[in-house]
Amino acid sequence: MKTRRILIIDDMDANRYVLRKILEAESGFEVLEAGNGEAGLAQLDASIDLVILDINLPDMTGFELIQQAEAKLGHGKLPAVINISATFVTGKDKAMGLNKGARAYLTHPINPDEVLATISSLMKSNHRFERMEKQRQVALARSENLRSEKIMLERFMRSFSHDLRSPLAAAVMVTGLMSKNPARRTEEMLKILADNLKRIDQMVTNVLDISHVSMGGGIKLIGEPLALAGMLGEAVENLRLQVTQQILVDDQLGDARVFWDKHAFLRIFDNLVINASKHGAADSSIRISQAVEEDMAVICVSNHGNFPEEVLTNLATPYFISTKSETKGWGLGLPIVKALCESFGGRVSFLNDEGLAKVELRLPLSVAV
Repeated sequence: MKTRRILIIDDMDANRYVLRKILEAESGFEVLEAGNGEAGLAQLDASIDLVILDINLPDMTGFELIQQAEAKLGHGKLPAVINISATFVTGKDKAMGLNKGARAYLTHPINPDEVLATISSLMKSNHRFERMEKQRQVALARSENLRSEKIMLERFMRSFSHDLRSPLAAAVMVTGLMSKNPARRTEEMLKILADNLKRIDQMVTNVLDISHVSMGGGIKLIGEPLALAGMLGEAVENLRLQVTQQILVDDQLGDARVFWDKHAFLRIFDNLVINASKHGAADSSIRISQAVEEDMAVICVSNHGNFPEEVLTNLATPYFISTKSETKGWGLGLPIVKALCESFGGRVSFLNDEGLAKVELRLPLSVAV
């Protein structure tokens, strides 16, 4: 059972003594005392469950103390308060106390049974309130999740209707033309068909990967021994055909070897360089530094420019498309980079650093399979 912390604020030693003896006879109470309003306010924090408060204190009234306590703790965060008086009080006085925030009113001489029954009633009321508040917070969280899922579904459907139908239509058109007229089955037509089918295949792979990650799973990797410098060199040469900026490589890898899933790594690396091209300055070189630190490969991709704040705050949001993006896409590139890095057992960091849009990739030299 949770120990309830009760604070007694009363300037009379005898009154505090009697209340303490009543409360200490019961289990589950921790009793604190204060002889004036200032000392009581100093002890009053979020850990206090109930306050027994004399309304006639030497430095302030009990009503004033309640107002200052609410200002200290925040609106709606007052613990249960029992106002107590050594003299007869009128209905008007009781109403004032209740209106100021008190939950009950008692008078001296204290009746132990009445005190304990009042406290028990207030504690049960607090417990019900806590339960209701927790249920409310859970309901709000579920509502927010549903709203986020609805937004994601809308983004997915927009992307689906545009990005998937376009290559499908192109593939169907080319296939139809070649079927009707075999003479038109040229290398150019076959390349158009292959490119569009490859684009469809990549889209399906991305959607399946993101779906699997969103359900709590990682992305399955198949490791193989690779020469890191050679693989990066080949990847950079391919990327030079896809981006307009010059790509400069600072190589400190030597003969480092890794045990990685090559296809998964190239998906990470291609996405990072293409995003550097998109978010960096068009007339600035993309710089790639590579090094091995202990058992980690560290690869940094940077370019003059900056990542928009919306990109930095939505890196893990599937189907989010930056307003700076001039090309249509699914908004899956960076979330997949993040998911793949975590599947490797590593991490990726995106930041703006002194005029540079920078991405640092840290992956263990051997991926667990």
